[in-house]
Formats: sequence, C-alpha cells, structure tokens
Amino acid sequence: MINSKMPVNSPPQPLLFDIEYTNMTACYQEGDIVSAVGEWILQYKTRQDFTYVYFNSMRTIDSQSKDYNDPWPVNISAFLPHALLSLVMIVIISRGLHFFLRRLKQPLFVSQMMAGILIYQFCNVGRRVDSIDYHMLFQPKNRRLEQSLSNIGIFFNFFLMALKVDISSIWLMGKKPFIIGIISLSIPSMVTFIVYFFIRNLLGYHVKSKHDFSLPLLAMLCHSFFFVQAEVLSELGLLSSELGRLALSTSIIQDLIFWILTPVFNSMTQSQYGEKNVILHLLFFAIMVAFIILVIRPYALWVVRNTPSHARVREVHITMITLLVILMALASDIVGASYIVGPMLMGFALPSGPPLGTALVGQIDLVATELLLPLVYIVAGREMDWTAAGQDPSHGLCLGIMVLIASITKFATVAISAAYCGLPLKNGVLLGLIMDFKGIMETLILIYFKSGRVINGATYTYLILVVVAMTSISSLLVSIFYKPLDMENNVCKNVRDLSCQSELRIITCFFDDKPIPALLDFFEWLTSLVAQHCTCIYALHLKELRASSRSSLVCHHKGKEHTDKMNMDPILNHFATFAQQKKEKVTVMPFTSVVPQTNLHEDICSLVVERKIALVIVPSPRKNSVAYAESDQSVRDLIPLVLEQAQCSVGIMVYHNLTRVASTLQGHQFCIGVVFIGGPDDREVIAIAGHMAYHPSVQLNILHFRIPCIIGSKRSDLVELCVREQKLDDQVIDQLQRENAHNDRLAISEVAINDPVQIMDVIHPLGYKYDLLLVGRRHKHLSILESEALVEWTEWPELGVIGDLLASPDFKTSANILVVQQHGFS
Repeated sequence: MINSKMPVNSPPQPLLFDIEYTNMTACYQEGDIVSAVGEWILQYKTRQDFTYVYFNSMRTIDSQSKDYNDPWPVNISAFLPHALLSLVMIVIISRGLHFFLRRLKQPLFVSQMMAGILIYQFCNVGRRVDSIDYHMLFQPKNRRLEQSLSNIGIFFNFFLMALKVDISSIWLMGKKPFIIGIISLSIPSMVTFIVYFFIRNLLGYHVKSKHDFSLPLLAMLCHSFFFVQAEVLSELGLLSSELGRLALSTSIIQDLIFWILTPVFNSMTQSQYGEKNVILHLLFFAIMVAFIILVIRPYALWVVRNTPSHARVREVHITMITLLVILMALASDIVGASYIVGPMLMGFALPSGPPLGTALVGQIDLVATELLLPLVYIVAGREMDWTAAGQDPSHGLCLGIMVLIASITKFATVAISAAYCGLPLKNGVLLGLIMDFKGIMETLILIYFKSGRVINGATYTYLILVVVAMTSISSLLVSIFYKPLDMENNVCKNVRDLSCQSELRIITCFFDDKPIPALLDFFEWLTSLVAQHCTCIYALHLKELRASSRSSLVCHHKGKEHTDKMNMDPILNHFATFAQQKKEKVTVMPFTSVVPQTNLHEDICSLVVERKIALVIVPSPRKNSVAYAESDQSVRDLIPLVLEQAQCSVGIMVYHNLTRVASTLQGHQFCIGVVFIGGPDDREVIAIAGHMAYHPSVQLNILHFRIPCIIGSKRSDLVELCVREQKLDDQVIDQLQRENAHNDRLAISEVAINDPVQIMDVIHPLGYKYDLLLVGRRHKHLSILESEALVEWTEWPELGVIGDLLASPDFKTSANILVVQQHGFS
C-alpha cells in the first residue's frame, strides 16, 4: 500500500512504502555495514507510527546531507582513482612518519593517525568546499562508500586477529590474569562512571545523549583490548617477555567480559521497541553463534584433517571461508550486533596455526591490513573538527579531568593488583603503562559514536588526541624502563663455577626432532649414575609464531613426580623417557615456546636467569649434511643472539643426521676428544669434559696443543697475556689429572705446534675415531688464531676459527662437534 501520509516538507524519496511498526524492527544505525553489501540495500528509518523502507542503489541517507535531489550521491566513476590516491597518500605519509618516530619507540598506529590527520585536516586549510581541487582530493560524495570499504577492511582484520588467538589457552593462564583483569576493569569503570555522573551536565551540547556517552568513555579509558596490546607489544619487541605475556592474558580476560556484555547492551537498546524485539535479537544472535560452532568449525576441522602434511590448503576452501566471513559480518549486522562480532567469533572458532590458519592469514592479510584498513585512519582524521574544539576550551578541560582520573585509577589498580599477585613494584608499574596502550579499537568506538551523533566534532577531536597521546607516552616510557634481558643484578654462571656436588642445569632448544639423537648422546655421556652431581635438563621446544598474536611459554612439568605427557609435544617425550632411565640423577623440565622469529632467543635468555642455568646447548646441522635444510636458517639466526645475550656458557652442537642413541647401546665404548688450545673457552670445555670422565663407557682423550707465545704475538702486552693464560691452562689440566688419578679412561697428550694447519694435521687422521669433539670458540690470547685473514676465511663465524674447520665438509668425520663459549670473556 502506497503511503499517503508523506511529510509535507520531506525531500522526494524513491519507492516509499509504509509498514506497520509493530511487526518490524527498526534498529539500524545509519552508515552501518549493511549499506555496503549488495547493489540494492534495505535501510530502515522510523517516523512516528510508520517505518519507511527505502530501496537505494549503493547509497545511504545521511541526515546531515543536503543533496537529496541528487539521484547519484556516490560518484562511482571517480571513486576508484580517489580511493587509490587516498591509499597512496596514507601509506607514504604514515611510513615516512614512522621512519622517524620508530626511533622514539612509537608504534605504527601513532604514525597512521598522524597521517590521517595531516591528509584531511591540514591539506584542507584554505580550500573552498565547492572548489575543483577540493573535490579531486576528498570527493565528499564518496565518503560513505569510502567508509564502507574501510569497514570491510575492519571486519576482515578483526577476523584475522581472532584467528591468531588460541582460545583454549585461556584455561592455562593461571590466576594472575583473572585477578588483574577483573580488578583493573571493574574499579576504574565504577570510578569513571561516578565522575562522569557528576560532571556530565558541564558537557552541554557537545554530547547529544549523555546516557549513551558513558559507554564509549568506559570502553576507551578503562578497557584494554587484546588486539591493541598484541600489536603494540609486537612492535616494541616485548611480545614474548614476562610482562608482555601477562598483559596479553589480562587483556583477553577483559575482552571476554566486553564481548559478553556487548550483546546484552544491544538487547537493552532494543527494549524501547518492545520485548518481542529483544527476544528476536537474542534468538537470531544465538542462531548465528550456533551456526559458527556447529557448521563452520566442523568444516574447518575437516579441512585441516584432509590437508596432507606440509601441503597447501586448497583454494576452494580459502574462498569458501572468505565468503563465510562476509556472510557473518552481514548476519551480525542484521541481528543488531556490531558487524565485527560475527567475523571475530568465526575467527575464534577456526583452528589457528598451520595449515588453515597460516593459509588464511597469508591470503587475506595483505589486502585487509595494507589496502583497506588504512582507510580507517583517513575517516578518523576527516571526522575531527579543530574549529569546534578550539571554541570551547572548558569542554576540553572537563574531558581532560575525566581522562586523568580514569587513567590514574586504572594505572593504580593494575599496579596494586599486580603487587598482590607477587610481582615486583617496578613490574607492576610497567604493567600499568602497558595496559594503557590504545589503538584502532578505541578509534573505531569513537568513529561509531561520532557517526551516530552521540558526540559532536569537538568531543571526538579531544578524545582522538587522548588516544594518540596515551599510546605515545606509554610506549615511550615502557621502552625506556622495561628491559626484559637486563642482567645488571644477576650473577652469571658457568660450568667451571660449580662445585663437584652442585646441580648442573642445562637448557637445550630445538625446532624439530632431527637433533634429538645427538642431544641424547651428549646428555648420556654427561650424566653418570656414579657421579656426585645431579643434572637438570630444560628441554625447550621452539615454535615460530605464525598465524598467532599471542606468544606463550608453557611448562609441562606439573610437579616433582609428574609430567603432563598428554598435552606435551611428542618430541619432548624422548627427554622424559631419558629421565626415567637415569632415575634420580637426571630431572627433565619440558617446555614449549611459541614466539616470533625475532624473539626466539628471549625465552632462552630469560630462563637462564630465572633458573640459574650454567650451560645452553643449541643444536645446528653440519654444513652440507643431509640434515641441513632451509628451515635450519632459523637456527643460524638464533645462535648469534644466544651467544651475545645468554648469561651463561653456550655450546653449539654441530650434529650429523644419525639415529644412534648412546643409551641404547649397552656395553659400547665411546671415544670423546677435546681440542685444548688454551683460553677461557677451552677451560670451560675441560670443565664439561670433567663431568664426562665419570661415565664408565666414555674414553676421554685430551689433545693439548701448545703454541709458543712469541709465535702467537710479537706485542709485549699480548705476550704477557698469553703467558698468564697458559699458566691458568696448566692449572686446569693439573686439577683434572688429580681428580682422575685412578681413571685409566682419561688420556692427555701434549702437541707442540707453530700454526693452525698443524692442528688439523694432527686431528684429521683421527676423525673417525671420535664420537664427539669438543673445542673452545675463541682464542684471543693467540693472535695467530685470530688473525683477520683466518676470520674472513671462516664460513660460520659463530663457530670460531677451529670450530669452523672441524665442522667443514673437508674434515672427514662422523663425530658431532660441540663448540663452547664461556660467558664473561670477550
């Protein structure tokens, strides 16, 4: 029925129908994502007793727009070059700013927001709205379509962020994140709401709906979003740090509370249209969630099961899941929830990591993050109104007071609750600064309430500046005062520093099972049932963080006599079995570390300090061996960082692709050789070899090479250093001989040489005699071994000159090589 009750002064509308309001839900926000899907769009607008349904072609009705008579408010022909120009400008300007601001430890979000402000605000100064160049740069008629494209980038980006979260890890967080998260959200929210209740009348006309304005304030000032925390911490290199992990776990708890309360709040807003609409809203939302859990998730798991190992996911599955993401965005918008809720719930439901999670991130991330998402910052900058903000400074003062009170309250509650959980005061203060990071989530909330006319341009401008300022200041302070690997107050340990009865604590790290036989051989020879000392092995399985936002360090040792083998990687079971064979002499602590490639060393170095480790073993395949593959480049990148930052001795195990395990060869004698030239690193090798001398199946041969100091260097100071080092070397050898006076399995041979070539001439004929060769990495007291010519000729500098010679393909041997560096010697 055509409506005859048209308002007299209303602009002409196409195909206007009236529908009884009692049977219709009219709860859609203008400019919502539903306006961008499909060629024909339904948009609802309620007027008194009727709901008018407009059938529009790629347009929405903006109540602030005066161009009702224009049948095509969106200039499609000019939109593509305008969008490309906007993208080029935002990318170039933001990356240019970030090139300088990153030196001040500013995250990319700050640079992108500044670029969005610069593009629209300062380029707009002095331009007439009706001028040609203004329309060429900004295209006012294309704003809605531009915002719709940015919305598409937003929900795809949030889908990817949720996909990178392993929701099952929530139950492994412990009590600290729950306590800190709940306290630091509830108390600041109550304080902020009370302050806002008393000063809300001072806001005046700047806030249209003072009741609705409390929500963006609480969400922006009191909440810490996981996605924002993960992005900023990743840029600061703190994703795998202790405080970084705690902050991410805490923000996940707050996110759960936020996203549970969001549908409830949306349902309450529907109550003004009747209880029936509230019930329908919750019913349709429950149907959408059930569809995700019962249909989409089983489909994704089926895809994972039917994808062969190390194979790519078929393109048809990637396309299908991408279409489902768009469908969930539309569905969540139709049921009255935010358009990002559906894609985000779908991201949580899908399995993260390879093969499906990694494939989705690789296919969607570039378009969503680099092409569509930057349009958000242009929209954010365009909505700012500097003129209105400058006309009423008292309004900015009121907002400043609320922001200051809320920030201080949140900062204090985080610090106090962290202290209650046992964190040091400094770490609690730094955690409070980390929880003050703001980003794209807060910006989207403000854009949403600005477009919904809840706040005006002045309030929006002030709050956007608050978001940028809080992130900028907090990230700078955290980067200055938080050094996860700051070891000034920590006492480093080496194997030589341990007494004969002290527990020997060792960390070994690996990416796959290829080095396991070599590592088990080494630990078999190092530990003996007749030795006086005990050994604790920290087996650290390293996994590179892919298709995930949250790094983790999981300990699978649940108690003194219990190891959680059910949830442990199968590769770690080898070490658990080894510990059972050694009875009480060996303890194994299995860990799994999931961190970004650039932070792989941080978990190792932090465990060294926390557990007072004396030795770290990093396995690496031998050059040109069958075991070497492209994936081992991660090991090559890891070794220099561990050598530089680990506060203990470091051993590089150069292994062959052998399957023999010494503990399974009963009654077999093993021959271990030590290339002893002298210096602190070689003396650390003697300390390690001394532990092996207790093993009844080990034949230990020490080749003591003596190089005259006058040959090593002609400088008098270096000659004196060489003489002192040789005296210390002789003391170490004498001590080892006294401790093994009745051990006929120890043999020490002295060889006088004049150059490094003679070392190889002596060792080369014995290459196949040894099962393991040990050597120090550096010999700086002998300049003949550290000359520039030899160093430049070395292919693997991290192995040192002699270690590189032993690991080269020219040295024919079946022995594994252990190159040792003692900490504290440079």
